[in-house]
Amino acid sequence: MKHETERRHLVAVIGDLLDRGLLNPAGGAVSMRLSDGNVLMSCTRLAFDRWKISLRDFIVLTPDGEIIEQTGGLGASGTPMHLDLYRMLPLAGAIVHTHAPHSLAFASLGLPVPSVTNRADTFGEIPCLHADDSKVKAGFLADPVLLDLPEGMVQRPEVAAVTLLEYRPQLEKEIAPRAAELERHGLAFTLYRHGSFVVGRQVEETTDLMFRLEETAQTALLQAQLTGGVVFPNRLYSPEQRGRVGATTAPRVSS
Repeated sequence: MKHETERRHLVAVIGDLLDRGLLNPAGGAVSMRLSDGNVLMSCTRLAFDRWKISLRDFIVLTPDGEIIEQTGGLGASGTPMHLDLYRMLPLAGAIVHTHAPHSLAFASLGLPVPSVTNRADTFGEIPCLHADDSKVKAGFLADPVLLDLPEGMVQRPEVAAVTLLEYRPQLEKEIAPRAAELERHGLAFTLYRHGSFVVGRQVEETTDLMFRLEETAQTALLQAQLTGGVVFPNRLYSPEQRGRVGATTAPRVSS
């Protein structure tokens, strides 16, 4: 079995994410770029097994998704997005995808996650990419088109169609132009009604980025409870904007 050290590294990371409640049976995936340019990625169905992971529960893929070593299952249906991000972002060394609850609340509404803590300011913008996955899947099943699916992923073309047909163009437009930002900080984004992605230069940094993303999302939701619906993104704050920045409703003022 190749890359045992890196496998142990990702097993530890998955344990940390589980301890913080950021991974659950709804899904998720963790991957890293290896020194030879290939990708080590957690396998599909781990979420359904409640993330009871062993060193064998990974797959090694080429940048194009061909199998180098398969000791467990295949890569998840989100494999193309991981591979696209590594292709678009040359400095990317690791990717964490979760369905963490607080950032998912923003994704469920198609809203960007606001930076309301100093630890989240380093992200820059945290956009939400949009796709009507139910409509795309139904349309694909009714009228399939040829998709170039990576060899090393679970063959669910109707699910992959959402990534390849809808999200790939958005990644090219919204995320790829920000590749140089990885010299200074990680990147994060959410997928509408789906979950969160963070991209960093190495595994520990990327794990911390997911903690930061969930922290700012949780804090923003708590702010809204305290203010009657108003969120104050600290990164954009100035006194004259108080009560208006990021607000969809005016703050309630007690008499």
